[in-house]
Amino acid sequence: MEFDKELDKELTFKTSKNVPVSATFEEMDLKDDLLRGIYNYGFESPSAIQSRAITQIISGRDTIAQAQSGTGKTATFSIGMLEGIG
Repeated sequence: MEFDKELDKELTFKTSKNVPVSATFEEMDLKDDLLRGIYNYGFESPSAIQSRAITQIISGRDTIAQAQSGTGKTATFSIGMLEGIG
């Protein structure tokens, strides 16, 4: 699954202060099995919503994330939950 990187460049992002942005899935320090699954599923790099929200979910913070359809919201919450229960 590949996201439209050109679309991401055109969007304006509003993020809470002190929210880290991870440029790669490796930077999120995910478990090896989960990371392999992400790449096997076809993800190459995190979308804007994924790069901001996954680590927040993993850390246990209440997370509200809003993004356009097709930007990876479902994967964001799924990856966060899978990392937490594994």
